[in-house]
Amino acid sequence: MSTEAKLSQIRNISDFPVLERFASVLWRSDNSFHGAAVMVGAGFSRCSANSGDATKKLPLWFDLSNVLQKELKSEGTDPLRIAEEYSAYFGKQALNELIKKELNDSAWFPGQLHNELLELPWTEVLTTNWDSLLERASDRLQERFYNLVNRQEDLSSARSPRIVKLHGTVNVTNELIFTQEDYRTYPASHAAFVNFARQVFIENELCLIGFSGDDPNFLQWAGWVRDHLSNSARKIYLVGALGLTAAKRKYLESMNIAPIDLTELVTQYDDIDLKHQKASEIFLAALKALKPEPIWNWRPSTLNYKAGVKEKLLSLMKDRNEYPGWLICPPVLRSIYINQLYDSSFSTQEALLKLED
Repeated sequence: MSTEAKLSQIRNISDFPVLERFASVLWRSDNSFHGAAVMVGAGFSRCSANSGDATKKLPLWFDLSNVLQKELKSEGTDPLRIAEEYSAYFGKQALNELIKKELNDSAWFPGQLHNELLELPWTEVLTTNWDSLLERASDRLQERFYNLVNRQEDLSSARSPRIVKLHGTVNVTNELIFTQEDYRTYPASHAAFVNFARQVFIENELCLIGFSGDDPNFLQWAGWVRDHLSNSARKIYLVGALGLTAAKRKYLESMNIAPIDLTELVTQYDDIDLKHQKASEIFLAALKALKPEPIWNWRPSTLNYKAGVKEKLLSLMKDRNEYPGWLICPPVLRSIYINQLYDSSFSTQEALLKLED
């Protein structure tokens, strides 16, 4: 589907005004505030990554929890609690090794969606994912360069825009954030990351992609923003095929989260991962299509000299309202205006009488 077709399609959803508002922040070129940042969750990796085996998929939180439960021979619904039990029984190193084994990072490659995401002008890219897909995708970019932050100490030497790995990276960092205790102690053990995230949330409007409303990472970070930043944080946008009920939407909005639910655009797909993939494609294509024309491309309208005076004046009024604010209009454009204003139809008594009608 073409970009134009996807944009036409997305205009019909009830959340389009919210998406349009976010796009205006993303593409804003003045210095009134920083702009837009994105936080990427496991769902984005799952629907975007490629491997040689089409039957395999990157695991999500609850997939890993099921593996842990089988080894523990226990039951439970809280993935953080299950990970905590596994760590207590087998040791944290065993938990990290299991994550590496299940993730098998080297078997996966960034997909086109990674490119499309990183080509957008994010001020920062944050992720709770343990895989290395984002950073490998950034190496392939031609026009944008991201500095990589794997550890807290990297923050001081990395300039924006950055890819910041908030919860560690397999085969790179010794620690991977997963257990209940990891989250409880995170503000103290990862104070630099917390302070960085605080600044990002205050200065930017944040887009969350690849998260569900039940994702433990989403719940933890959204709760932290609500508890510690209160009204200081800008709007947070949760994007995807969310399938929200009225009650769930109300709950999210009460946490200063603006949902952009694309479910109605992907109802034709039965596979849940394909739904999320197509929703992500539509969202990223819409953001690109909503990029405003650069001001240096602005041109005045070409008057239709056979049209009536009122129509011509409306055209000139439109040009005046859309004028980029240049102190001196470029000579070529100024000559166009002069020719338009010397149109004799503007100065005849007959024309003025028609305007009174």
